[in-house]
Amino acid sequence: MAKQILCLLLAMVANVAWSGAPPHGLQVDVKRDGRLYTFHASFATSLSKCAAYHYLTDYEAATNLPGVVKSEASRQSATRVMVDRTADEHILFFSVRLHSVMEYTEKPFDGITFTQMQGDSKTFQGNWDIESNQQGSTLRFKGTWEPDTLIPLFIIDHFAKNGLIDKFSAIAQLAEKRKDILPGSCIN
Repeated sequence: MAKQILCLLLAMVANVAWSGAPPHGLQVDVKRDGRLYTFHASFATSLSKCAAYHYLTDYEAATNLPGVVKSEASRQSATRVMVDRTADEHILFFSVRLHSVMEYTEKPFDGITFTQMQGDSKTFQGNWDIESNQQGSTLRFKGTWEPDTLIPLFIIDHFAKNGLIDKFSAIAQLAEKRKDILPGSCIN
């Protein structure tokens, strides 16, 4: 059952304890309507729009996030990629290994969309959009998730709302670490 709760977080991959204020104006919002969860997150980064796009589309680098043990990408076309990802998540005294297959559609250099093709959720889909700003770019995430579990939704509510800040903090922190690895195709 814990797999169903954590499936959403697999795509965001990470379980990091982050102390202090969220980085770079991180904002995270979770809402539930019936069984469907809607997620919004955004943060600023010093990465240029081009570098941020390359960061988001470096699917195999997700193994640099805590908990991700495998992230293998298989390009299907110029703008479509299948990602097979496995992560270990920890909740209380439980450790769960999660596996998911996601289809990503790339929109160079504006963002990516994704849909879960296989996994423990009924549905999980969303997108990352990239907007230029004076310091670099802003990454915006929007997603919807419908769990496939018998666990009461109030428990999932608590887990989702409290865990997503840590997940997106890890993603934002990794983006900043990548600022010195600028792809040759990007011009600052």
